[in-house]
Formats: sequence, structure tokens, C-alpha cells
Amino acid sequence: MVQELDETPDEAFLATLYNYDRDSIYVTVRKTKRKAAFAYGEALSNGMLHGTIRKGDTYSILPDGKRKTVSIAVNTTELSGRWFYDLQQNRGVSFNEGGGMSSINAEEICFREWKLLNGRMYIYYVDMQQLASDRHQYLVEEAYITSLNAKELIIQFRGERMRCVRPAKKPLQYKGT
Repeated sequence: MVQELDETPDEAFLATLYNYDRDSIYVTVRKTKRKAAFAYGEALSNGMLHGTIRKGDTYSILPDGKRKTVSIAVNTTELSGRWFYDLQQNRGVSFNEGGGMSSINAEEICFREWKLLNGRMYIYYVDMQQLASDRHQYLVEEAYITSLNAKELIIQFRGERMRCVRPAKKPLQYKGT
């Protein structure tokens, strides 16, 4: 499946949000540096706008080019970073904005990569016992983002709902002698 996904054309693009209003987002397309505007209300009402609308963030946008609307958008800046699905055992995942992914204190599977392709998220992983000498041996599953904001990420993955939260930042404490 890895090769099939690698060969699938992607209609989505990465863009940086430079402004927005009640019904439109204004972005600079990363690849071409071209500016564009898209209405996002329909995506928002359909639950297809994943993440906070925030200036300066990067989004993967699947447009409906004929109507100049957003079909699906994911705030990849907000998705990036460490997320924990089991705080007691400190188990979680780390998303790299470039597509890398890693497990934190993995129990059953090790996450390797993530990809947004035509608005859909795919997660590449290996079982703990599996040896994968190259990425074409990774297992791949489609994941569904049901919620994304600065504090919470909820995804459906392998038939299960994963509720992830950001780690609490504890202040460093100095104990002098």
C-alpha cells in the first residue's frame, strides 16, 4: 500500500494563512508563492476544517477549485508536536510537520510516518515484532481526525478512538545546595 499511496496524485497543497475573515481564508501557496482566497464556511459546518484558524500557521488544503471553497483543511502547525493518549504510562505520538512520526513509550506499535493525501490522513507504522528494512514494508492505515485544537487531538485509528492531549509543561525547579 505504501507504493500505491506514493504514486497517488495529491490535489491538496500546503499553504500559509496570512489573513481570514468571517467566510474566507487568505493563503500563500507554499510551492508557488501564489496568493489565493477560499471560502471555508462549508468545510467548517461539515466538520472538515481541522484545527484552529490562526495567522501564520500552515494548512493542508483540499480545495474545490471551481467554487473556490475549502473541501478539507488540516492545520499542520497545530497537529505538529507531542501528543499523549495515555498520561499515566506517558504513551503518545509525535508528529513532525514534514511527515515524520514517532512513538513515545510504544507498547504495541511504532509510528513511523504520517501523510495527508487528498485531504485524508494515512499513518505508517510497524508492529513491535516487525522488522522493516525499508518504508515499503510499513503497514498503513487511514486515520480520521475528529477533533484538533491546541489542547486536544482525537483520531480514529485501527478502529479505535484515540484521545490525545498535549503534555503539561512543568516549570523547571532549581534546588540549590
